[in-house]
Amino acid sequence: MRAPRIKRSHLKYPLDNILESPALVRLIRVLVYEAAGSVGVADAADMAGLSHAGARKALVHLENLGIAERAGTGRALKFKAREDHPFMNLLGLLFKEEHEHYESFIFRLRKILTIPEVITAWITELPADTGRALQLEVVTQSAVIGWIREELRTRLIETEKKYNLIIELTVFTRADEKEVPKRGIVLCGTGNTTGRNHTTGESTQKDSEKRSLKLARAIADLIKNDPSLLRRTHHYTTMLLKEDQGMADRDIAEWRQIVEMYSPERIRDLLVSASSRAVRLRRSLPFLAVLNNHERDRILAMMEVSGDEV
Repeated sequence: MRAPRIKRSHLKYPLDNILESPALVRLIRVLVYEAAGSVGVADAADMAGLSHAGARKALVHLENLGIAERAGTGRALKFKAREDHPFMNLLGLLFKEEHEHYESFIFRLRKILTIPEVITAWITELPADTGRALQLEVVTQSAVIGWIREELRTRLIETEKKYNLIIELTVFTRADEKEVPKRGIVLCGTGNTTGRNHTTGESTQKDSEKRSLKLARAIADLIKNDPSLLRRTHHYTTMLLKEDQGMADRDIAEWRQIVEMYSPERIRDLLVSASSRAVRLRRSLPFLAVLNNHERDRILAMMEVSGDEV
C-alpha cells in the first residue's frame, strides 16, 4: 500500500500514527494484551514475529507516541504499556475482542468436528494471507470414508460464510498415518493417528502420564515467564462452559476455577504435582488451545529436547 497522499495532524488523528504499520500493531498487542507487565526487546520481538533491531526501533517509536514507556536500562532495558494514555483501555478491549473472535472461531470448528466418526482433526497452519484457504485435515474411521467428507463440508459452510474464508478439507483414515505438522492446531482427538503407541495396559498409561507431566512442566515454565497465559486460559474455559461439553464440563469448570482463584505460583506447583488430582487434571490441559505461535514453538522445543512432541 502506498503512503497517503496528504499528511494529517497527529493531534486530530493520533490513531494514524499509533496504528501506522503491522509492526506497531503487533508490538502494541504484546504490550497491552499478551505480556504481563514489562517485556524485554528480544522477547517482544519474538512474540511479535519481528527482528530484534526492528522491534527496538518500533518500541522507541511507540515510546515517542506515548503508548510505551521504558522500564530498566542497558541490557536490562524493558518496555511496558503506558497506563495513563487515554487510549490504553480501549486498545486493551480491542485486542481482547480480537482474541475472543479467534477463540470463537476455533471453538466453532471443534464443535463441528467433535463427532464419533472423527478420530482426530487439525488445522495444518493458520494462513498468513487473507486470500489463502484454511487447510483442515481430518482422520476418520475407514467405514465412513465414503460419506463423511460431504457431511463435514455441509457443517462447515456456515462457518466459511460467517468468517469470510475458504476451508479446504482433506479426509484420511488411520492407515494413511498422517501426523500433525509442527505448527498444526489440534481441534479434536490427540493428534496421534499412526497407531504406534496404541498398545493397551499399564505401561501405556504410565507413558501417557509421563508425557503429560513433561508437557505440564513446559507450560509451568511459560506461565513463569508470562502469566498472561492464565488470563487467556480463563477466557477460553469460560467460553467452553457456555456450551454443553458433556462429561468434560467438570474438568473444564475446575480448570476455570483454578486459573481464576490460584496464584501463578500455586498453579505452577499444581501442574507438576504428583498428587492424584494433578495427574487427573493433566489429562485435560486447556492451556494448549490458547498458545500463540511463539509459545507453541517454545513448547515444541522443550518437548523435543525431552523426546516428546505436542
